[in-house]
Amino acid sequence: MERVCIVGTAGSWTQTPWTDAGLSILSLNDAYRLKGFQRADAWYDLHPLDHFVHPPSDGPMFAHQVPPGYYVRPSDHREWLAKQDIPVWLHPDYATQWPDAATWRSARAFPKADIEAAFGRYFTSSPAWMLAHVILQGAKEVHVYGIHLATEHEYIEQRPNFEYLLGRVLGPSRVKLTEKDNCRYYETKDGLVVLPQSTPILASDFQYAFQPRPRANVEPLKWELHKYTVKANRALSELKTAPWWKPTGRIKADMAKWDAYIADTQEQLARINLGA
Repeated sequence: MERVCIVGTAGSWTQTPWTDAGLSILSLNDAYRLKGFQRADAWYDLHPLDHFVHPPSDGPMFAHQVPPGYYVRPSDHREWLAKQDIPVWLHPDYATQWPDAATWRSARAFPKADIEAAFGRYFTSSPAWMLAHVILQGAKEVHVYGIHLATEHEYIEQRPNFEYLLGRVLGPSRVKLTEKDNCRYYETKDGLVVLPQSTPILASDFQYAFQPRPRANVEPLKWELHKYTVKANRALSELKTAPWWKPTGRIKADMAKWDAYIADTQEQLARINLGA
C-alpha cells in the first residue's frame, strides 16, 4: 500500500481523487453519510462499539447531551460496519465490546500495540492512528482530504501529532513544495504528501519573528473587554448592596456605559474573527 488517501468530513473531502484507481482510499467513523462519497478501500472506527449514542429522530444531538467517553453515530452504524466487504479496522477489543461483531466478515482488530512499538504512545486522533498504520504498511505517498484539525481542541490536541506523522512520511530530506490543482505537494526523496490548499495542516499565515502575527490586535481588545466586564460587575454589585435611601442614578449610568463598551468591544472582536 504505497499510495494512500485518508478522507475525513471537513469541506475539502470533495476534492478526493476518486477516479485514481491506484490510490487506496481510507475513511473513518460515519463519513459514508456524506452525499457524494464514492468509494473506500478500508474503513476505520477505533471507538468502543458499546459506547455509541444515537441522535434522536426528531432533531440533532448537541455536545452537552453526549456522556463523557461516548461518541455520536447513526442508529444503524454498527449494521453498516457489519455488512462491509472492505477491511473494517476496529478497537482491539471490539469482539468483547460487541459480541456480534465477532461474526462480521470484514472486522479487523486494529494493531495498536504494533503501532505503539513503532511510533510510541503519542496519538491524539483517529487520523493519526490511521496515518501511522499506513506508514507501517509501507505508504510512501499520502493524500489527505477532509481533515483540517482547525477547531480549538483539534488545533491544540490533534494537529501537532498529525503533522509530526506527516513529517515521518517525508523524512529528513530536502522538501520541494509545488502547488497545482488547488493542492500543495510536499515531495522528498523519501515520500510525498498532498494536501488541499484549504487545510491549515503544514501551513501558517505568518512566519514567527519575521512577520507580525495577523491577529495581534485581538489581545488588546480582549484586555479591554476584561476591564469593562470587571467594571460592569463592580457596578452591579454596588447597585445590589446600595441602601434603599441612597440615590443609584450614577451607578445605573455607569452600568449602561460599561455595557455599551462591552458590546462595542465584542463587535470589534467579532469583525476580526470573521475577517480571519
